[in-house]
Amino acid sequence: MADISKLERLLDLMAVLMDARLPLTLRQIMDRIPDGAYPASDEESVRKMFLRDKKDLASLGVDVSTGVNPEWDKEGYQIDTSAFGTSVPPLAPDESAALSLALAIMGTEAHLWEVGGEESSGSPAALIPQANVPTGVDVRTLLGAVINSTVVSFGYHGEERVVEPHQVAFVKGNWQVIGHDRLRGEVRQFRQDRIEGDVTLVGERFDAPPDPRGVQADHLWRVGPGEPTEVSVMIDGRHAAWVEGFLGSASVVERRDDGSVVIVEPVRDIPAFRGFVLTFLDGAEVLSPEEVRTDMVAWLRGMST
Repeated sequence: MADISKLERLLDLMAVLMDARLPLTLRQIMDRIPDGAYPASDEESVRKMFLRDKKDLASLGVDVSTGVNPEWDKEGYQIDTSAFGTSVPPLAPDESAALSLALAIMGTEAHLWEVGGEESSGSPAALIPQANVPTGVDVRTLLGAVINSTVVSFGYHGEERVVEPHQVAFVKGNWQVIGHDRLRGEVRQFRQDRIEGDVTLVGERFDAPPDPRGVQADHLWRVGPGEPTEVSVMIDGRHAAWVEGFLGSASVVERRDDGSVVIVEPVRDIPAFRGFVLTFLDGAEVLSPEEVRTDMVAWLRGMST
């Protein structure tokens, strides 16, 4: 039987190294890898385990390159995604859906597997018997719509949405779909369990983007009714690697010379977001919008009195 924990660790390691803008030091890699992926022990033991994983990835055709991180002037590691090019054959739709389901069952935090290929009559769920992952007509419809680049419609927060679905993933216990929302005129993400009514096929095809935005895990401040407020926050350099790994590189809009970063987050629940910012203590500053910055200052002053 396959060592599931090791497989999860290798997948997490691949995700971190493929997303790295610059070579990551071993310490930075450990900061971004989910807790428990590597056992808590001395640094030399962790390094030996990492080098074994690096060798295992190489045996699978995934080359982890070594280079110097110019920001830290230290040796680091990353995976050059361009090296994959088009030499990696695309998965058939049943293979791709099965892989997404299998990884979801394993329980990793987020599985951002893109579904693609030609139409298949095989049922993705049937490929994994005893899979304890919630499925249903809507999930199968969304998977098929992504596979075939077919426009769908459904109710969401009391409105009828017409969406070009780019990706479906099982994240933190929920199916999520991301795609171009024609009502809003931009890419939006939707939780399947919050869809009102049935997902229906519009009967129209669309051209899938070559590099679609991936599904992101829900954070408490992103959840709630109404339109989100785009909040800009400066994060100190000592927390930059962690926050980028936690929120994803797409949240980083500016990298400053002192190592700090500026993130932008869609916020629906301001109190929940205040709690997140507070975790950085003096290592974070709300920049905009002004009303959120003022609210944060007043809240902090209230706590100190």
